[in-house]
Amino acid sequence: MISQDEKICELVVAISEVSSEMADFWQVTAIIESLGYTDRVIRQEFGFADTLSLGKYVYDNYKLSPTSKSKLKRKNAWRHLIHEIQIFIEQFSQSFVYALPLLLILLLESLHIDNQSQLLPPELASLITLATMASLTISGGFVQMISRRGEFYLKLGEPMQGRRVCFPIIYLGTATSILLGLFGLWFGFYQGQFADEYLMLAALYYLVLSLLWMLLAALGIQLRWFPPLIMLGLSILFVFLRVWVNLDALTAQIISMFATLIVVICLVAFGLGKDNQTGQISGAKAPLPRLSSLVYLLSPYCFYGIAYFSFIFGDRMIAGWAVNPAFGLVFAIDAGYQQAMDLALVNFLLLVPLVEYLGYQFIRYWYGNTKDMNIEKLSNFYGKLFYRYWLTIGITIIFFALCMAGTLGFVKPTNWSLETNLKSLFGSLGYLFFVIGLLNAILLFSLNQTIIVIKSIIPALLLNLTLGYILAHIISPDCAVIGLVTGAALFMLRSTHEVLQAMKQLDYIYYIAGY
Repeated sequence: MISQDEKICELVVAISEVSSEMADFWQVTAIIESLGYTDRVIRQEFGFADTLSLGKYVYDNYKLSPTSKSKLKRKNAWRHLIHEIQIFIEQFSQSFVYALPLLLILLLESLHIDNQSQLLPPELASLITLATMASLTISGGFVQMISRRGEFYLKLGEPMQGRRVCFPIIYLGTATSILLGLFGLWFGFYQGQFADEYLMLAALYYLVLSLLWMLLAALGIQLRWFPPLIMLGLSILFVFLRVWVNLDALTAQIISMFATLIVVICLVAFGLGKDNQTGQISGAKAPLPRLSSLVYLLSPYCFYGIAYFSFIFGDRMIAGWAVNPAFGLVFAIDAGYQQAMDLALVNFLLLVPLVEYLGYQFIRYWYGNTKDMNIEKLSNFYGKLFYRYWLTIGITIIFFALCMAGTLGFVKPTNWSLETNLKSLFGSLGYLFFVIGLLNAILLFSLNQTIIVIKSIIPALLLNLTLGYILAHIISPDCAVIGLVTGAALFMLRSTHEVLQAMKQLDYIYYIAGY
């Protein structure tokens, strides 16, 4: 969001380009009106009552001259640079903090600190891994719904209504997670492949994580910087319990998760209570939309969120189910494959915030130029968009190379074999293709092309799972990574094609996107 001072500075620069010397505030007011500003726009954009009051303010506080014009431009440039840095830090921290726990675990393994305590039993370790991936996949769809609907109301200037609307989605997500958890528990009891206490512990772990992810999404609407701070605190608490208290990995994880969940519940409840009190005082408590309407409107984003995490963890699920029955396990991921893909996932999580920021900049550039667009400018504008798009892709690839050099040089354990390194490189390549597809998805979402995103990611996910499953069972479980690379490449190519087609049909895209 651009601050009011920045908007006024931009307006002053525009006024000075019309006339560098002002006789009185009436002349300033006339120029503002000639630039197309109405009283309604001025109230919304600048917070002044009408054009005359804004003209008086500009005339009294800004000396319009060629010298002051250059100073204003320099001042505005510095403010713009600071504003861009703030946006980048905010978006980077929002995503990077979720990579922090995994990064810390890899660092502990690299420094040989994480081998102080007793390891988990193989059956329990496989169940905990499965529960973690299931919680992210199932809750990922509801997290997308919460974030999208909350962001919608935030842009409208109604944060309290946004938080109230998100709670029915949380209830629906919690009920869905409980039902799926009970089904998984019943299926585990029916199969009889795991000890009952392990199954119940894994089910509880799954429910806690699912609720935690959804509440963190709601908290992000309520308090923007709290989810990164909470995830940072979670990581610090885990490292403290694991290294200094010397607890085993599972106990440290459970204590950290429960403590974090309690803190998040208290913060969300506090925000809800404050909203209710504010609504009672103001008397403004609008009715909530029907849950069925919300589900219908946000279902594409729910499918996208589920497909997103299914794509990330699909190869591990396949590799885990393809384990040799002679080992006596139904589901187990090879330690070397797990470590290699964890390192690749760190590179992915480092790329995601950069891609989100680049997508934000690209769309802002696209939106900004639509304000002064006509038929004659469309063909030239396509060339500019085309160049900017491939520049964005190039920056992403360069940053990926830097991330790979950093993680392989500082995070990767020194005792890895050549095979493990190759698996990590293949996994990172697959995540690079996938993150370029995510960049395209961000652009298509902004252009109101939600269905096209779903049509691009679902076939790619099916190819990922099908090819990975066949190769994992015919050749080796480690070949599941080939399904990831192939599916991600398909998603990247299909989504890239759709973005380029949208750029070629700008007039049609402007119409359906609601410009």
